[in-house]
Amino acid sequence: MKKLIILFILAVLLPAGAYAADTGNMDGEKVAKLIARNTMLGYHGFVELGMGVTMHNFDGFASDSKSHGFGIDVLTTHGFQFNNFFFLGGGAGIAECTESNVMIPIFADMRINILNRRISPVVDIKGGYAVGNHDGGYVALSAGVRIGFKNKPNSAINIMVELSYIGDSDQTGLLEEHMNDKSLECERFTLKIGYEF
Repeated sequence: MKKLIILFILAVLLPAGAYAADTGNMDGEKVAKLIARNTMLGYHGFVELGMGVTMHNFDGFASDSKSHGFGIDVLTTHGFQFNNFFFLGGGAGIAECTESNVMIPIFADMRINILNRRISPVVDIKGGYAVGNHDGGYVALSAGVRIGFKNKPNSAINIMVELSYIGDSDQTGLLEEHMNDKSLECERFTLKIGYEF
């Protein structure tokens, strides 16, 4: 048992020693930049504004081509940054599919920074449920770039493109759905700008 404890302590301390040896060969400015890149651990929040094209047919009969419109959304997410790459949290917002169809998505959010740099590609996946004029599942996939502030490593601007889907679950039966042949979904393609804090 004592050998196992000693091995565990060595396994924890060896990487720290190697890190110290690596930083010992750098000048003070490089060490400060390296430390700044490793301070993202902890609480993080995001506020996002999205604008883009929506494809829907809530008010009429479905056809080969769905109606197109312009929609905006505002989302906020809060959670925990486990390391410089992986964030997990939850959030809510307001999503507009048409002027008369506004939904409130409530979701879990997983965000991955691809690189351990101030400027990094980022991928974001949201999943949950939307309530409002039309209730249903909510899924959003985003990709873009995170631009961190030089003097605030935990703060950044995120610029992303997103494809999202809200499916309406307000159905009284398959026969009625087939007879009305209504589209019970909203697909959205948006450009998003967000602030990370």
